[in-house]
Amino acid sequence: LAVAGVVQFQQAVQQLRAALAGEYDVDVPQCRPLSQGEVLGCTAPALPAGVDAIVFVADGRFHLEAMMIANPAVPAYRYDPYARELTREEYDHGGMRAARRAAVETAQDARFVGLILGTLGRQGNPAVLERLEAKLQGKGIPYMVLLLSEITLDKLRRFHEVEAWVQVACPRLSIDWGEGFEKVPLLNPYEAMVAFGGAQPWWEDEGAYPMDYYSAAGGEWGSTYMRRKPRAGGQAAGQHGQAVAV
Repeated sequence: LAVAGVVQFQQAVQQLRAALAGEYDVDVPQCRPLSQGEVLGCTAPALPAGVDAIVFVADGRFHLEAMMIANPAVPAYRYDPYARELTREEYDHGGMRAARRAAVETAQDARFVGLILGTLGRQGNPAVLERLEAKLQGKGIPYMVLLLSEITLDKLRRFHEVEAWVQVACPRLSIDWGEGFEKVPLLNPYEAMVAFGGAQPWWEDEGAYPMDYYSAAGGEWGSTYMRRKPRAGGQAAGQHGQAVAV
């Protein structure tokens, strides 16, 4: 079994591990720099082969869904400490993966891209934005940068020239509500790297959709990704873009 949960129930996660250890082989996975057993809505560990089930301690589904997306073949159960109920949870992996693949493939034909940097709290990461700008520059795709505290359809409708949006804010916004932004795809950083940066698509070889935005072991679409410093004289990010604050 893999036992995990939301951060406010980490003590309960450790208690559950101790209670089950006598009957089961129990693992509390860790996705550094998060604490052991901690899962975020956009960051969850990919479990090794041999794990038969996930037991997740939470009073809601949002964080559990990240764990389920990262491990589509592992059955998931949620224990609610308030209701004291254990429930089997399901997720429409096929529907989500098909919808997000369609968005990526549509974005690949975009002639003008809008990059959104979220300004709410610490969601937006300028380093991720710069990496995305570099990918678009490398492909010669013109783009604009938009600063938003809240991403809404009404705001995006003002920019008729944009044929694909990429939001550097909450990755789950694209996964959970991306289809609600009409015909213009709204990608998250990972999906944008698939569309424009050559990242491995999740639909190849039936791979899992990565949920590693804050993982130290994540890809270059992640918030904590580390790379070598560019050589002196290299092209500066944003050279072909324009910034707009709304």
